[in-house]
Amino acid sequence: MENKKTIIGIIILVILIIGLIVVSYFYNSYNKNQINLLAEETNKLLESDLTIDEIDFNIKTEKGFATVENAIKEYISKIKNIYTEMDNTCIGINPDNIFIAENMPDKNLDEIDVIISDYKEKGQELLEDYDELIKEENIKKYIEEKNIKTRKKYYTNLYTTTMLSDSMKTEYQIIRKEVSARKDDLYSKLNELEKVKEFFEKNKRSWSIKDNKIVLNSSIVGEYYNLINRVNEY
Repeated sequence: MENKKTIIGIIILVILIIGLIVVSYFYNSYNKNQINLLAEETNKLLESDLTIDEIDFNIKTEKGFATVENAIKEYISKIKNIYTEMDNTCIGINPDNIFIAENMPDKNLDEIDVIISDYKEKGQELLEDYDELIKEENIKKYIEEKNIKTRKKYYTNLYTTTMLSDSMKTEYQIIRKEVSARKDDLYSKLNELEKVKEFFEKNKRSWSIKDNKIVLNSSIVGEYYNLINRVNEY
């Protein structure tokens, strides 16, 4: 009888061991599959031109891996958006909307100085915001704010390992160069705007404001449009 109980106990133990092995196998297989999917999505980001290409927010992974994937894409989107805003700021400067009667009352050009100064400040702030985003502590902080209920340390490490990899750091610096270059374009455009302002100051007797519109004497029209064309090169 004792032998029979022993045999039954051994059989149960073997079944449990086999069960654990099977569960472990499928668990590890699942993890490996999810990590591969996450790696694929990360590689897509690295291979794309983030100054132009849109980020695919269709989440391919599941559970905690999905949280990690979403956090990575959200953070990269924040970085991308800095460049986009810098680019849009530069493109959005339209001298036809700046050198208007409303901004030049009684031929006073102080408001033009304010507009130019505000644009310069915005360009500098955007570059500083970018530098803040790519700081290691801020990258780490982002995943820590996510509501990860299980295996938090594992998923946090997975996120930080991905986001602070050499490939990602290289990508951050590539985009920073693009942001900085676009800021230089913005400042160059603003310098050309200042030349237009100086043109109006120098030729105060050759233009007037009538019916809330700026009217130029024919003698300075050509020079004015040459200056405006230089502004619009950026």
